[in-house]
Amino acid sequence: MTRLLLDSVFPSKLAERRQVIDCEVQIKNFARLTEIVQSDLAVLPAEKRPAKWQQIPVAVRLSFDFGTLGKSVPLLKGEVSTTLVGVCQRCLEACSLPLKTTLRYLLIPLGADAIEYEDYEIWELAEKTMRPIELLDEALIMAMPFSVFHRSIEECGPLVQEFSPAAGKMARPFAGLRAQLKDLK
Repeated sequence: MTRLLLDSVFPSKLAERRQVIDCEVQIKNFARLTEIVQSDLAVLPAEKRPAKWQQIPVAVRLSFDFGTLGKSVPLLKGEVSTTLVGVCQRCLEACSLPLKTTLRYLLIPLGADAIEYEDYEIWELAEKTMRPIELLDEALIMAMPFSVFHRSIEECGPLVQEFSPAAGKMARPFAGLRAQLKDLK
């Protein structure tokens, strides 16, 4: 099954067979996603970077079909889920976040007329064949949040804990501004 993700295949052939791909691969198989995560983690000192993050499993479940559109437009339905690592934007420490996306695509040739079909998005193919892993790579990137955070502030590292309201050391950069403005008058 994993070979079907990595090889260049004709979507129409997968749809004819009503192919189901149910497998688990590692994040390192997703070239662009790996590059993005690697550049995010590069800001951390080497000793704070999560080890073996590229071996984190990605669960893939895809099914191909034609639906009611005839044999000219293959459909792809599925779900991809994993756990990504990144740098928390609150505490600047490594954190992990679950990432899951649902796929519903019409696979049409590049430049073909737009088709509307239920709740499917259009995915244009530049060639007659495709590597499903590349489509999944892009889908996971689009599902990533703009900013990575620990799920709760309690999970954050010492930087946030030191300045949290509970520690009583809340940073107040404008606390003495009123008095300073009065002194200027």
